[in-house]
Amino acid sequence: MPRHTLAATLHGSVQRDVFYAQARRYPSALHAALFPDQVPVTVYDNLIAAVRGALDSLHRYYDLRRRALKLRQIHHYDTYVPLVPGLRTYYPWDKAVELVVAALAPLGSEYTSTLRQGLLARWCDRYENVGKQSGAFSAGTYDGAPYILMNYQPRVLDHVFTLAHEAGHSMHSWYSARSQPFQYYDYSIFVAEVASTFNEQLLSRYLLQRATTDRQRAYLITREIDDIRATIFRQTMFAEFERQIHALVEQHEPLTIERLRSVYRELLEAYFGPRFTLDEELELECLRIPHFYRAFYVYKYATGMSAAIALANRVLEGGQAELDAYLGFLRGGSSRDPLDLLRDAGVDMERPEPVQAALEYFDRRVNELAQLL
Repeated sequence: MPRHTLAATLHGSVQRDVFYAQARRYPSALHAALFPDQVPVTVYDNLIAAVRGALDSLHRYYDLRRRALKLRQIHHYDTYVPLVPGLRTYYPWDKAVELVVAALAPLGSEYTSTLRQGLLARWCDRYENVGKQSGAFSAGTYDGAPYILMNYQPRVLDHVFTLAHEAGHSMHSWYSARSQPFQYYDYSIFVAEVASTFNEQLLSRYLLQRATTDRQRAYLITREIDDIRATIFRQTMFAEFERQIHALVEQHEPLTIERLRSVYRELLEAYFGPRFTLDEELELECLRIPHFYRAFYVYKYATGMSAAIALANRVLEGGQAELDAYLGFLRGGSSRDPLDLLRDAGVDMERPEPVQAALEYFDRRVNELAQLL
């Protein structure tokens, strides 16, 4: 059966991680994975503990979604149905660039003028084409311009956010390449998603300040909620699954299909809550997540967004010192360990406050959406 083959493949991947960790005398596979970034295991554990403590807010959101969609039961596929459908927008490329640049004005004239010039020139392969790869990414270079690939559609507001996201990566590369020698200009994955989700935060808040109807506000707030749900809550559930299955193999327990489904089912029940209908097929999701075959990566999405929300609050509410600290982070590349770079920017990820602040922000947005709906 394919499920048994996939379970064996995942088991083999985890066994590989455990073997190399034990051969190199790490206390666990988790310790080995966190070592290159000099991230203590407490950062990983604190993330899971903080998210576990905020699951009531997530459960309330799922029930709000169920009621808003007029459903007797809510299933996983219902989480992808728009709560505010049919919101029409139209942002041609030049207009989208100007919108993103205006939203990022708090970052200063050097940042915005450089970004504007690059996006209106040749920094981005913008539109769909025959045989072109789907999705979006930004690739930085040391002695040339950053390069963005995306498939922009002017009637899709999410593509404006994608542009802001990839622009964050590009400007991170632009600043680090001009401030660091070659060996230190390329930043680590732990901090890579901070600059990009930071830009999305600024764009979302800029649009919310200019929303003229409750419908527009509800759309933008739902988008923020679903971003946090997917990036902090869901990725933390994945991180907890990775921690558990590696611990099982370290205890010499085989990861059979039944064991994997059991572990994943318990996590689904905890994260989706008692009023959520969990279809049996969802237990097999754990076999198809590509990151599970490259373990202990997904937690960086959750810590990255948490840091981005904290830094966005700090820059928007602060002054020149807070802005300089953030730009210093962008210039840092990999000249220091990721936690030190973020600490210099004003966010200490070894403490629980940044993650808790992001989760409190989620809770406030859920309350606001409930009033709007």
